[in-house]
Amino acid sequence: MNKVHVIVNPCSARGRTGKHWETIKAAIRSHFREFKYIFTEKPRQATEITRDLLRDGFDLLIGVGGDGTLNEISSGYLHAVTGQAINREAAVGIIPSGTGSDFIRFMKVPGDFEKSAAHIKNSGNRRIDMGCIRYDGPVGANQPKTQYFINVADFGLGAEVIRRISAIQSTRRGPLTYYRGLLSTMMSYRSKKVQLTLDDGRRLQGEYMIGAVANGRIFGGGMVIAPRAEPDDGVFDLVLIEPMKRLEILANSRLLYSGAIDRHPKVLILKARQVRVESPDEVHIEYDGEIGATLPAEFTVVAKALNLRI
Repeated sequence: MNKVHVIVNPCSARGRTGKHWETIKAAIRSHFREFKYIFTEKPRQATEITRDLLRDGFDLLIGVGGDGTLNEISSGYLHAVTGQAINREAAVGIIPSGTGSDFIRFMKVPGDFEKSAAHIKNSGNRRIDMGCIRYDGPVGANQPKTQYFINVADFGLGAEVIRRISAIQSTRRGPLTYYRGLLSTMMSYRSKKVQLTLDDGRRLQGEYMIGAVANGRIFGGGMVIAPRAEPDDGVFDLVLIEPMKRLEILANSRLLYSGAIDRHPKVLILKARQVRVESPDEVHIEYDGEIGATLPAEFTVVAKALNLRI
């Protein structure tokens, strides 16, 4: 029998998670007779909580929140220094309660509290990959040198959108926040020059509007940036989108939502286990909807890193 601990982000879903906690707790208790729980109080706290719980012998950690909560718990599954799993047999589950749940939906986790709790109880474990970002040299005072992601990291326009919408209070963000941010950001955004080195020695140099390093398929509130990505195949889908004019972006945004972006002639998708990206420009990075540091950086697959209860 699993030793179960629930990690709750009460601020997720624009604060509704905290308000609905008694309902969520009852749904969990209908499938797990014994569990403990804790509320997070600040960003990134779930990562350290996860590491402590794994060291204390808990072997099923259930997050309540969105993709950000899942990212924090998944990051804590790995040792901060070695990057190795603290307990490879432990599993992570998620009860969706967040505005940003692209990876959660991609993994077909039920949105209903009761059904998602039953899903965790009755499903087996699936070992999936994670991504690791390593930055060159010192980063900002509040930025770690290494960051992990479970879904998508990107550099360029997507990161600028996240930087812009991060100024919006979480209680005011909705499912269309990213798309509105995209529309406003692209009015002044200019594509960046980058140099990429892939693990097989391939080198690319060009000007790109978006560069996405994808473990999952969907980001930005439903945009299918990597239609053929698989989270357990040991490789990233590297998506590079060449510069487009504003009207061209709008005209082709439907391809992002329909999963057909790979058909566009300005979109290049490559497979790689490791990607190093450099630029003479200041280019920001985002990962799983969180603000990262800036290029240069190296993105590496951590194969079969996480036991996801799915």
